[in-house]
Formats: sequence, C-alpha cells, structure tokens
Amino acid sequence: MNNLKLFSFLSLIFIIGCEETNDANGNIISNSTEVVTSDIMETNFYYNLTTKSEVQSDEVWHISAQSKQVDFGGQSYGMPNIVLGNVYAQLSDSTFSEITVPPAQNSSWFQDNSIVEYGEENEIINYNMTTHTASIVNADQTFIVYEYIGHTSYKVQFLDYTSGIVSFQFTQL
Repeated sequence: MNNLKLFSFLSLIFIIGCEETNDANGNIISNSTEVVTSDIMETNFYYNLTTKSEVQSDEVWHISAQSKQVDFGGQSYGMPNIVLGNVYAQLSDSTFSEITVPPAQNSSWFQDNSIVEYGEENEIINYNMTTHTASIVNADQTFIVYEYIGHTSYKVQFLDYTSGIVSFQFTQL
C-alpha cells in the first residue's frame, strides 16, 4: 500500500514538473496548440485553425507556410513564406501570454494580408542575405486572426523556422 502511495506521489510530481509554461523566450504555453509543418521548401503547408488540422489547398485554410518564388539578379529563388488565408489579421502589441480576449471590433486590421509575406512590411520569415539564413523576424510577436465564417478569434505566435520547418502556436480567444 505504501508503494502505491509513493508511486502515485512521484507520478504526480512528474506530471506537474512537465507542465508546459511560457517564458520570455516564446516557449509553448499550456492549453495552446503547437503546429510543426512539413518541409515547406518541398511542399506547401495549409492549416485550418478551427479544425486544428492540416488541410489541402482547395479546402478552408487560415495559415499557409510555403515557398515563394522571388527574383534576384535574373534568377528565381524559393524563399520561406507565411500566407494568411481568408481571415482578418492584426499584429498585437501584447505578448502571447498577455492576450486573453479578442480585440475590439473597431480595432485596426490589416487592409491586405500580404503584408506578412516575405519581403513585406510585417514579414514573418526573413532571409538574411549576408548569412544566408532564414528565421522568424520576431518570435515574441503575436498575431490576432479573426476567422469570420465561424466568428472566431485566435492568437497566433510563430516560434521558429529551421531548414524548411515552421513551428507556431495558437489558442482560440
């Protein structure tokens, strides 16, 4: 009986000790959904926030990670790129953990979602021409995405880009 109590107690400590938390470095917050894409330089990735699933390009999707062909000096190169689907979006001034409710409806939303794509004003993934590396511009940034079919808001944080793989987390607000 004492062994059972000890085992239960140690199991509880292990579970509590492994709980996901958030810190200033953008770690995953518990109760958020983390998504890790396939290699976007090989095939485009489409994600539906409502169903929490990868989908095909001809289905409803809210976020896509893909290679964008960009011309440099007469040659075309594939650059990692994030594309927002049929949603309203905005960049928040608050951190992922600070956001607990959707913004007011009269908030300022992007007029054109392409503003987050490669080479644009609020690009999510940047390619450094000097070091020839791509990375998330600011992994502390949080985007608010409003999906108007289901009238649902999400907070989305892009965490990492490494060798064609993008990771992000999101939570419904």
